[in-house]
Amino acid sequence: MRKGTIIFWSLLIFVALFRVVLYSDMKPPDIGQCFKQTVKGKGMVAKDPELKETGQVLAIEVEDMKVLDMSDVCPSDLTLRVKTLAYPRFRFGDLVSFSGKLNQPFNFKSGDGRSFDYKGYLAKDDIFFEMKSASLTKISDENLGIWDSLSSGLFAIKRRFVRNLDMVLGEPQSALAAGLVVGEKSALGPQLLEDFRTAGLIHIVVLSGFNITVVAAALRRMLSLLPRVWGIIIGGIGMILFCVLVGGGSTVIRSCLMGSMALFADLSRRDYSVVRALLFSGLVMVIQSPSILLHDPSFQLSFLATLGLILLASPIEKHLGWIPDKFGMRSTVASCFATQIFVSPFILYMMGQLSIIGVVVNILVLPFIPITMLVVFLTGATGFISLVVSQVFGWGAHLLLAYELFVVQNFARIPFAAIHVPRFSGWFVVILYVVFTVIYWYMQRSPHKS
Repeated sequence: MRKGTIIFWSLLIFVALFRVVLYSDMKPPDIGQCFKQTVKGKGMVAKDPELKETGQVLAIEVEDMKVLDMSDVCPSDLTLRVKTLAYPRFRFGDLVSFSGKLNQPFNFKSGDGRSFDYKGYLAKDDIFFEMKSASLTKISDENLGIWDSLSSGLFAIKRRFVRNLDMVLGEPQSALAAGLVVGEKSALGPQLLEDFRTAGLIHIVVLSGFNITVVAAALRRMLSLLPRVWGIIIGGIGMILFCVLVGGGSTVIRSCLMGSMALFADLSRRDYSVVRALLFSGLVMVIQSPSILLHDPSFQLSFLATLGLILLASPIEKHLGWIPDKFGMRSTVASCFATQIFVSPFILYMMGQLSIIGVVVNILVLPFIPITMLVVFLTGATGFISLVVSQVFGWGAHLLLAYELFVVQNFARIPFAAIHVPRFSGWFVVILYVVFTVIYWYMQRSPHKS
């Protein structure tokens, strides 16, 4: 490795670690007498609201706020997590007035003593306070800038796309379809989400790197008829717009960064190293938002799963010659084993539950996901033009989605489909990954690689 390359990576790692240490102690701002008081104020809806069974969840950037019926003025440089009724619906960019009791979020504990750092999870987005059962009223549309206007337009397209799926497919097929293509998982309901977790298939409905890879591959095929440079540029723009449209979660951002680097490497005719792309994407994201390293399970699991896929899938596939290679079955099995092996210790530590049937369910379902996403996209997209044409595609989408739901729900009912373990120290996980790294490094350097 060249000296300049070593300096570059060392500097990048140092800056990332410095930022993590600097922002490791995330203390909420002092809001004085406003804490645990009923307040009123106004602000802008800063993200596309989450739709839950019990209502809506919004992130509101506060413009001004004070204690109700008092003269105490609260700090305005805040972002609040606000829960309100399902109707009226609010949108990104709405200027709203709000009132409710201001509280800090609290961490959740499961029955086995595990604690989810909910406060840290919200703090990574600079959210330190929340309102439950808030009263909201829309004042007007905010005067948005160019980027926010683009985001607002993309969110409106997504809402209309999901509505088209609802009209054609019905529940729960439309909920799964929306989760597959645009990451809308809230409509699935708690029981179905738990079935997907038990079956080890939750990653397909939270818009994981797998879904983004399918979208990126489809983009490249569609643009292959264009001149090379134009195809790459338009593909990069399309990937960025898709990232904004689906909300830009950490998993999506990481996948889009890696995809963008692959496109840039193709444009500049340079070699593309997927390991370096993963590390660079991860370090850049940590530098930009240091708290995701310790407080964002989506980022942690996505990074580990992708690393496992890169390091282990190919060696495992070489030992699976007895599995037919038709329809990509062998690579699917290898990918499932690779990701399960790599993320299982962390999942057991964090959740205490690991799917035993996950590999089997993934093998039965994953080969059908690309075609399902394509047919679902055609169903929702043609709904903008004609409901009749949308229903034609909807028949195929309904059949595929019904099969996937059938597999998940029936396998999740199998006794001992998932194992549960008591809480244990996180140091065991750290030691296990260190041991794995040493073994992998030794095997790669050994002249007789296994």
